[in-house]
Amino acid sequence: MFDVASLGEVLIDFTPDGSSGSGNARFEQNAGGAPANVLAALSKWGKRTAFIGKVGRDAFGRFLTDTLEACGIHTTGVVRTDEASTTLAFVHLDESGDRSFSFVRNPGADMLLTESDVDYSIVERSKIFHFGSISMTHEPAASATIKAAMIAKAGGTVVSFDPNLRIPLWKNLEHAKEKFRIGLTYADVLKISEEELAFITGTQDLVQGSQSIFLHYGVRIVLVTRAEKGCFVRKGDIAFSVPGFPAEAVDTTGSGDAFLGGFLYQLLERDCRIDDLGEDELYAMVRFSNAVGALVTTKKGAIPAMPALTEIGEIMMIANPQTKQDKYRPQFHFSPSSGWLNDPNGLVYFEGEYHLFYQHYPDKSEWGPMHWGHAVSKDLARWEHLPIAMAPDRNGMIFSGSVVVDRNDTSGFFGGGAGLVAVFTHADTYPGTVYTGPGAYVIDGKTITERPRQRQSLAYSKDKGRTWTMYEGNPVLADVEITDFRDPKVFWHEADQKWVMVLVAGDHVRFYASANLKEWTFTGKFGAEEGSHAGVWECPDLFELPVDGETGHTKWVLLVSIGDNPEYPEGSRTQYFIGHFDGRTFTSDLEPAEILWMDFGRDNYAAVTWSDVPEQDGRRLLIGWMSNWKYANQTPTVEWRSAMTIPRSLSLTRTAEGIRLISQPVEELSELRGEPVPLPSGTVVSGERALSGLSGNGYEIEAEFSWEDTAEFGLILCRSDREETVIGFETETGFLYIDRTRSGESGFHEAFPCKHGAALQSAGNRLKLRVFVDQSSVEVFADDGRLVLTDLIFPDPSSDGVALYSKGGDVKVSRFVYYPLNSIYADSSKRPLAESRGTI
Repeated sequence: MFDVASLGEVLIDFTPDGSSGSGNARFEQNAGGAPANVLAALSKWGKRTAFIGKVGRDAFGRFLTDTLEACGIHTTGVVRTDEASTTLAFVHLDESGDRSFSFVRNPGADMLLTESDVDYSIVERSKIFHFGSISMTHEPAASATIKAAMIAKAGGTVVSFDPNLRIPLWKNLEHAKEKFRIGLTYADVLKISEEELAFITGTQDLVQGSQSIFLHYGVRIVLVTRAEKGCFVRKGDIAFSVPGFPAEAVDTTGSGDAFLGGFLYQLLERDCRIDDLGEDELYAMVRFSNAVGALVTTKKGAIPAMPALTEIGEIMMIANPQTKQDKYRPQFHFSPSSGWLNDPNGLVYFEGEYHLFYQHYPDKSEWGPMHWGHAVSKDLARWEHLPIAMAPDRNGMIFSGSVVVDRNDTSGFFGGGAGLVAVFTHADTYPGTVYTGPGAYVIDGKTITERPRQRQSLAYSKDKGRTWTMYEGNPVLADVEITDFRDPKVFWHEADQKWVMVLVAGDHVRFYASANLKEWTFTGKFGAEEGSHAGVWECPDLFELPVDGETGHTKWVLLVSIGDNPEYPEGSRTQYFIGHFDGRTFTSDLEPAEILWMDFGRDNYAAVTWSDVPEQDGRRLLIGWMSNWKYANQTPTVEWRSAMTIPRSLSLTRTAEGIRLISQPVEELSELRGEPVPLPSGTVVSGERALSGLSGNGYEIEAEFSWEDTAEFGLILCRSDREETVIGFETETGFLYIDRTRSGESGFHEAFPCKHGAALQSAGNRLKLRVFVDQSSVEVFADDGRLVLTDLIFPDPSSDGVALYSKGGDVKVSRFVYYPLNSIYADSSKRPLAESRGTI
């Protein structure tokens, strides 16, 4: 089975390569031909492709076949002939990189493809069949092409057509128009330039021309490419434009083919469900395609210039992160440029930079073979994306772990200096085993039936985390008796002058010690009978904090995340324990059945803290994955999935219930604030009050309320006539909640629309809230972080209203300040995500 098969020309593109010493033009040989270019892009992105065509039995034909095979394209459908030479095309570039062509094709081998040459079973075994018009300029190739399109259409295969008008190759323009019309009768997807649209329809109006194509030929998706301007899209009655990406064009050869390859890739990612595609999804698909086309113009040649998925994601992020399709992209939270993100890993501060590594699958926006993505920041607010730090190798996928600064070179990796050492889980399977228990890997929708194997390994960096070397002695710690054996958090224990590893093992935490990070000794375990066991234990962290800032009185905090369990509506979440660590094991101050949750929202998981933050800073800094395993793979984003919470500062304080963990936003986020908009102090709210002067999708609110006799009050955010997210407080029970039942898009999982929260003992009938809203999330910090709620929401951008409300009495607003927050992205750093209009 193939994802895409194409039929047509594969030829030699001779592209300009300067001049000889005598001043004559010099040309470089590259493989080309529009149908082959499309496949080259798709093969580079992991799709199974097959080419059908004819080449000469000459050196050029061998070069082309070898090139296709090197790209991963199946060439069983390529026929060689002695009757004609391989077609040659000389590309001439003007100053802007635009092309004109001269062809050596009289005849060319591609023109001689016959029906008997074609293995039509390749077409029948493909999800998409793609063809162009150049194979229809002459017989017998024209008849072979049309028959392939007819077979594809009859068999329910999606048919893609690119007219690709090259006037010198046609007998006359009427002949070209006749063949174009035949191609259109079979096309489900049409990629056509503005000039070709005018040629076929007689109008330069994109709306009218695309509608004519749709009405006359029933083409389901019309893509009118407009070079650097982007693309005009039509699907039935839906029609819109998608802007292009700026690029310093060197050679535009193959850019249209790359564009189409990008679109077909996106279509395959959606199982070729053309009828189900809405406007937002189409916008996302075409934006991806525009990025591919733009990138190809920055290099010479077509096939050699096809970009990697990571390159595409980077240009999409940098060029314009806030677009129509990207309406859910957070603007002051970290998110991947493309692909999948989950647990934060390897959080470390080193030489002026906060490092954020994270679980990452660059090829799809769902969980898959794990890599470590990487970003750095100097202020915990603005992040610079760096290349992938570590990718799967012979020992397996790269699961979660930590990074430490080996200041004294205990590992021996740094020649007596200092450097970074990553301690992480290598994940693969035990060969030859059969496993049906919990924790089996599911990759690309397929369950791996061998027993999971998880072992701890090392990598080290001598260049501030930019490149990593795997330790040749990996793995350094394994236990064949334990299946879930992962997520090492390592720190230097100063009192004992040794490294400590905290590791989860299914239902408990294990502790190990080492002098050199390479050899580990088991020292203790904790938790089999303590805390919540509603899911598998994951992502531990252990650190010491002063209580109420008293340096002489400290406690140790152990964080443990709990995986999803279908029986519990909360899904995955993070608990914590407070107690003592003696250098060997942890002892909890809590009763065994007592459970403390770090966050009472639905979407803060695998949260861990930065190591090696300078002592003079004095903070324990944390960040979490802002999603939930219950629905993480289904959230309604397209090119990317998931984000991190805002970074938080942790502390311990005494409460009536005992010592508790406090979480507050890091102070650096205040640098993103725009002009504050206050509400007059002492404002009384009775019923509902819309703050009509405010609107936006990214902002911060600081509010303080007091009351005497009211049943409930709160904030209504991201509001329109059809959507709203409520932050409410029930005064009798002290229940603080988020209600996202009408927050926006939620049909992707039945557990998502819900109301949830926790009891907060607020002193003196007063409540203090600090709230952050960012496109698709809301984070609530109540009473200086004593209770925290973190939730995803997916409202339409037009749902941007803000209101106050009370029920059963009045509430006094003693303080209310609204701060629009600026985007962290360079191209929009001065554009606030929210605004105020007059007074509120």
